[in-house]
Amino acid sequence: MNRYLSIFLLVFLVAGLVYSTYSFSRGRFMEGMVIFPLLAGLYIFIMAWQKKQNSEDKD
Repeated sequence: MNRYLSIFLLVFLVAGLVYSTYSFSRGRFMEGMVIFPLLAGLYIFIMAWQKKQNSEDKD
């Protein structure tokens, strides 16, 4: 994964967690839970990227 994509993902995660924490503190449970499906999708994206990179390194 290149450096710029890593920085973008890190900023996205921090912003999402801050928003989620703010929503939970205001009592908006459903808005706070929005980040979790996004985190799951991000996890799948990163795992697929790493698997692709590992298969390219073996060649």
